Amino acid sequence: MASSMTKETATVYGYTYGQASGNRVVEGRGRLPEAKPIDVSLGGTPTWVVGVPLEDDTAWVVAYGDGRVDTFRLDGESGKVEPWLTSPDKLPPGAPPAVAVQGERLDLITAPGKRSSSLTHPIRGEAGLLGITAGGKLFTEPGEGPRLSALPDARIVQSSSGAAAVLAAPTARYDHGILGDRLEAGEIGVLKPGGGGYRLTTEVQPESGGVFEALAPLWFRPGAGEDELLAVTESAERRGSRISVYSPDGGLVAAGPFINAPQQWRHLIAAGPFGPDGQIEIAAMRTPHIGGTTEFYRLDRKSGELELAATGPGYPSHTIYSRDLDAARAGDLDGDGSWELLVPNTAYNGLVALRHTKNGVEKVWSLPATNSLGTNIAAVTDSGGRIAVAVGTLDGNLRIWR
Repeated sequence: MASSMTKETATVYGYTYGQASGNRVVEGRGRLPEAKPIDVSLGGTPTWVVGVPLEDDTAWVVAYGDGRVDTFRLDGESGKVEPWLTSPDKLPPGAPPAVAVQGERLDLITAPGKRSSSLTHPIRGEAGLLGITAGGKLFTEPGEGPRLSALPDARIVQSSSGAAAVLAAPTARYDHGILGDRLEAGEIGVLKPGGGGYRLTTEVQPESGGVFEALAPLWFRPGAGEDELLAVTESAERRGSRISVYSPDGGLVAAGPFINAPQQWRHLIAAGPFGPDGQIEIAAMRTPHIGGTTEFYRLDRKSGELELAATGPGYPSHTIYSRDLDAARAGDLDGDGSWELLVPNTAYNGLVALRHTKNGVEKVWSLPATNSLGTNIAAVTDSGGRIAVAVGTLDGNLRIWR
């Protein structure tokens, strides 16, 4: 989530991927796994969920494959659930929701009158609305969109300073196609607000000569007082994938090892204080479609390397050919002061929490769902700093832990 303050009120934003930066983390403290789940019967099979704070309560926006949207308000004290409204109340079929909250009002971020791609959503930033058309063109309101050809399913992510990053220069030169189509990104476009809209400042090129195999990079800050960097999955012919970190001016800061096997992918998930002593690390899942490996990386600027700090058993954090890369969350989910990585279990009918300890990567607890997972993992922090987590399941249920 992110917020934008005006003199009158604050606007809070919610995304399927958690933070506006693309970092799949949630602030605050949870009380999982002891929290008793709350189940909400839905009007169909859900595809996306977004959680947002709503005054002293939380709200959960559920999107279905046909574009219908249901919203529920969860009372922070009683746990009572009641239907709520969004405007508009429908999305293009399959589109992920992005939500803006002002007081008790929930708005879906859409682009009236624009031919916005149904595979993604616009964002609202410092310079207004920024989105992608079905043909991959960038548009802004107000102003003119920068001349950049984006992936039609790219998620536009924002740094804390207001810069935006989007995967661009679609190419089919890397033949893999596990993220919904056979197009990958040949560059990352970095845009900054100014001149009545957004201006393109950098076109980040993959150092390997390969592609960026993702739907978005991830903005993160490697340490206190340091500038934000862009982490991304980078893939190259016959070498598979690696996690790479670039500066916003396009320079490669550090990179992890390639898998060195063709068409082997790494799912970049989150960055945060995962280390046993709170060190900032990047969490990724190597080859999540075939069992894989959980990986935690640590940035070493001097060597220009992302060093593997810990590895452990892998989990299915992504379903092959799906555009949902958000079936994961990270944060202090059980309130013990250490961060956990939350991902689907091997049967895909519940969640497991993983922690990087001094002994390696350990599974510390689990949460059962009512059926196979059908959505991303959503999370929100309420006004008291408490984390709630939710998933939608294939039996038409929304399960919320708070």
